[in-house]
Amino acid sequence: MAAPSFDCRWRAFRALLAAFLLAGCAQPQPAHDSVGNLLDLIDQRLALADDVARSKWNSGAAVEDLARENEIVTAIGAEAPRYGLDPTVAMEFFRAQIEASKIVQNARLTEWRAEKRPKFQNAPDLQRDIRPRLDRLTPELLEALARALPDLRAPDAFRQLEIFSASDVAHATAVAPLRHEATRYY
Repeated sequence: MAAPSFDCRWRAFRALLAAFLLAGCAQPQPAHDSVGNLLDLIDQRLALADDVARSKWNSGAAVEDLARENEIVTAIGAEAPRYGLDPTVAMEFFRAQIEASKIVQNARLTEWRAEKRPKFQNAPDLQRDIRPRLDRLTPELLEALARALPDLRAPDAFRQLEIFSASDVAHATAVAPLRHEATRYY
């Protein structure tokens, strides 16, 4: 019996390589991807803080609205069990998101005061444009938080939090409750 030709062996090798690569792609995502997803959503929420700041700059509204903040956090506490979350954990997490947003807003307003910046031409409206976007993110954040909390035990997840929080004070503030939860396991 003759040895298989080079062409035949090459096709067999390519088929084996393709099967190997496809098998690698079919592997389940690592558990810490849930943490990465949560961090992406936190980033999306923080990105809206610039729009909030522009709206408040134009309207002259204060950055801090404690009544509204308490209303939001109380609603989060009531919704938390629907997502399998401890209300206290969910409320602390959302307080951190609000504080992080206020850090960004205050930084922008300070910058614009120093520049003596005029009102923005096309600033989004807080009620009409921004709050609906924030409201859409809230359940996504709750779902992602519920998925990510168990995965905070993974060392890779803790490293993700450390890298994310090193960006700036707002990011560090936003993930402070997660870092607290993660350190409970170490």
